[in-house]
Amino acid sequence: MMVLMVVIILAGAAVIVGYYATRGGTGTPVPTARPATPDLAFKPFTLKDLLHNKTVVDLAKSGTRIHSAKYLQIEQRTSKLRGLPLKKQVPLVSCSTSVLLYQLLSDYSEESSRKQTAADQKLLVGLGLFQPGQNLQEITIKVLTEQIAGSYDSKTDEITIVSGKGLGTASDEVTMSHEVTHALQDQNFNLDAPPLDKPDYNGDESSAIESLVEGDATATEYSYAQTYLTAAQLMQVQSEAQSVSSVQYDRAPLYLQRSLVFPYDQGLTFVEALQKSGGEGQVNAAFHKPPLATEQIMHPEVFLAGKGSPRPVPLPDLIPSLGKGWSRINDDAMGEFDIEVWFEEYAGKATATEASQGWGGNTIQYYQGPGKSYVMPNMTAWDTQLDAEEFFDDYVKLLQGRFKGSLKKVGATSTSYVYEADGQFYYCGISGDSTLALQATSRDTLNTALKSWPQMPPVP
Repeated sequence: MMVLMVVIILAGAAVIVGYYATRGGTGTPVPTARPATPDLAFKPFTLKDLLHNKTVVDLAKSGTRIHSAKYLQIEQRTSKLRGLPLKKQVPLVSCSTSVLLYQLLSDYSEESSRKQTAADQKLLVGLGLFQPGQNLQEITIKVLTEQIAGSYDSKTDEITIVSGKGLGTASDEVTMSHEVTHALQDQNFNLDAPPLDKPDYNGDESSAIESLVEGDATATEYSYAQTYLTAAQLMQVQSEAQSVSSVQYDRAPLYLQRSLVFPYDQGLTFVEALQKSGGEGQVNAAFHKPPLATEQIMHPEVFLAGKGSPRPVPLPDLIPSLGKGWSRINDDAMGEFDIEVWFEEYAGKATATEASQGWGGNTIQYYQGPGKSYVMPNMTAWDTQLDAEEFFDDYVKLLQGRFKGSLKKVGATSTSYVYEADGQFYYCGISGDSTLALQATSRDTLNTALKSWPQMPPVP
């Protein structure tokens, strides 16, 4: 599977402004701006099939090869700063915006991708991270194409930029340094092969690796800016970053917004912790044995201690008990990041932090039944029983925030409860250090599904 690293206009400029605002670089302090290159966290909600797709457009034929002394200089500087050899020249290709958009969106035209997007939509709505009237595909396309500038394509080993977008500004220079870093990563570690890319990685694993990759590139462009930008150029970056339009981003659901920033913001913090621990050698070691959970990205000390690998959370097959007409259309994992944002949406940041920390592993599935019926099991293993109890208690707060006055308690014990809202049923049970959040469109369906977890307490 090839990797398509998408560049959004002024992505590099924006993060450079934020860096100098918070880390005391030269020039006048400026407001922290938002990184704009996207990635979502767990697989049903990721755009991996969109961002890591098979390229249909032949950029070598559709674009124009650029020969630039400035670009060669950026390559050499970036290679030296990152400490990775440039093993071969990375072609720089200019092409029209329409070609880049076609490359970016072509995978949506495939039947398998359309089916997966439809399944993703259902899971988003089921969790309340998207509203029923919001369309995952349309919102995602609008956000991604709002300010597209180019990409690094690991299949063709090329960096592409939009025609007319040269290397004349400081923003262009630092953004290009970011993309050259991806090329260096690819040449030295192979972004398309294990352990950085496996077809069976779930979304949380993929997001953790993406955070390493993007955090490394962001740290390198910061170093590039510190080393090569003048105070006047930093002011130029500030001016350009402040003019960036983010209308579609601002309209997007909270989960999508958080997911766009995570690989750059938290990824940078993660890489900086590695650098502080053992320099670039420690970062290089992470590419050979990468983080496989967003918990490790959010808590670098866990990764550095050799801990935080996700525990397997197998789920039973519900189809035999559910009967004819049912099929499983999604199977993935919610990481600590996903659970944190989910709770933040409805219960506030403090509760979100409490409910998500201590994450040990997760599996979430979506079963589609006849008509609009569905079942969605969401099981999490926690580091301790106390962590499980905190999720169990806080999940009620999430439901209360989500449904407000329409939420009704159906039944409860000391270790389980069921609520009804808008004609759907929400169960949560705790057993030791594990919790099961199970929701379904009818009480009978929920009870039938719950029988597949004999270790979980029933509800009267």
